[in-house]
Amino acid sequence: MIPTEAVLSPQSYAKLVSELTEKLGSSGISHLQLAHHLALPVSIQQENTDLVVLKELTPNPCPICHRRLTFLRETMERFENDSSNLVRCPMGHRYPGVLKVYYLNIFQHGEKDEIEKPIKTCPECDGKNIQYLAPKVMFCLDCDWDSGMEARY
Repeated sequence: MIPTEAVLSPQSYAKLVSELTEKLGSSGISHLQLAHHLALPVSIQQENTDLVVLKELTPNPCPICHRRLTFLRETMERFENDSSNLVRCPMGHRYPGVLKVYYLNIFQHGEKDEIEKPIKTCPECDGKNIQYLAPKVMFCLDCDWDSGMEARY
């Protein structure tokens, strides 16, 4: 799977640009600079946003010689533009293939994480290094306290 594009809402785009401007310490970040920083083309849309488009060309490796496909971005682009639906492996074999497209949500746990962590300090040592494994499963990194986890061997 290869990430091929980032699709952002106008609000997420503005937030990302402001964070990048602050991080780099420059006066303004252009659309092209953001795309170079992410190493992905960036598009701004009103609907179906805040995701990364992933593409996968299958089968990989070649079913004839069992070599993995190389130059995947170029191979996928050629496959999309070719009407024969045949993939060409590095050895020149041609075989039928399928281009699968996945959409990965990139902002799914933003504000939710702060709400789900009711314990911020350890009840035994008052340390602030609480590690969460799940919303109600946690332990302290400074002492031996945990939320009642059972050891499994």
